[in-house]
Amino acid sequence: MNKNIRSYGLIIYQKKILVTNEIINDYHATKFPGGGVESNETPEEALKREVYEELRLKSDIKLLLNAPGTLLSPWNNKLYTPLYYYVEASGKPSIPDNEKLTIDYLLPEEILFKDNVAEPEKVAVQNLIKNNLI
Repeated sequence: MNKNIRSYGLIIYQKKILVTNEIINDYHATKFPGGGVESNETPEEALKREVYEELRLKSDIKLLLNAPGTLLSPWNNKLYTPLYYYVEASGKPSIPDNEKLTIDYLLPEEILFKDNVAEPEKVAVQNLIKNNLI
């Protein structure tokens, strides 16, 4: 059974958090870079791969911020198991042509009050704040 494990990274730049804006099943979602874990990789390896694929950034995973367990996605009505990490990245983001996303840098407060950000992502931001990482 595919457990649909997904790894996401919170990348900080000048006290703001990098977010991606994507359309998921006609829903305009603001989320963190990342994606699905393949069968031959760890969640950390998957996150490094995804950050590079989406943004062309090299990344270093520092801390697991939120592991809420398996949830039902409000965006596609499927089960998924998200993991949220604090990540340090080097370089300037560059989105390849095949990626259908845009990026923004938002203050933690902006993320916490956005309606199109999933609740587990907001918890990850709150944990980033609690750990004095931003």
